[in-house]
Amino acid sequence: MKIQINRSAAHTGSQEGLSALATVKLSPERQQQLELAEVASGGSASWRGRKHAEVWDLLALSQLAPAGRLAVEFLDLRTALRAAVRLRVPVPCMPQPGGELFVAGGALLGITYRQQALSQPQPGVAFIQILSPLRVWHANVAMDSVQPLCLGAQLPAGIRIKELLLAAYGALSMQAVMIDPDDPAGVLNRGAARWWQSNLTRLPLSRIPFLGEEDGQS
Repeated sequence: MKIQINRSAAHTGSQEGLSALATVKLSPERQQQLELAEVASGGSASWRGRKHAEVWDLLALSQLAPAGRLAVEFLDLRTALRAAVRLRVPVPCMPQPGGELFVAGGALLGITYRQQALSQPQPGVAFIQILSPLRVWHANVAMDSVQPLCLGAQLPAGIRIKELLLAAYGALSMQAVMIDPDDPAGVLNRGAARWWQSNLTRLPLSRIPFLGEEDGQS
């Protein structure tokens, strides 16, 4: 099961989209989040600057998104950029093996962005883990306590966090997945891959784009 990273996904339903994030005026609360995180930001000047840009984009994206779609709950810039974000997106789960599919209404994601990601391609599992819910039933999510989300066999150097987040939204809502159980790239749960291949009529879990409104009109 492959995941297509769609750089234009956020533009649907918004005139600003990704290209305008750097010009967004952050709300006082988000500006304070940024400033508090940067007090302990470590590393070279260039690395601190990149972390600033990535966190700005993340906070701006949470501001542009429909209410409740994205919330940044934790930031740590001491070494790597670490964040915990709450994402409102349908998440397929199977609490009991062989049981009924349950679709949760959101996920808490842990994001880790290390300095080497700027200059070196990274494995697809390097950036995002699903902290909750548990028992996610998805071919690209390992069913273990860490629950890494694989966004591909390899991701390019310098990929932006906003792209990773949009890819995670597309993957969990199953808007941006191409199911091929014979292709090992990104598949961490072969049982789920085979299950979804047999249940294609249930896809996608949502057609609402990241910046689209809940009524689906965007």
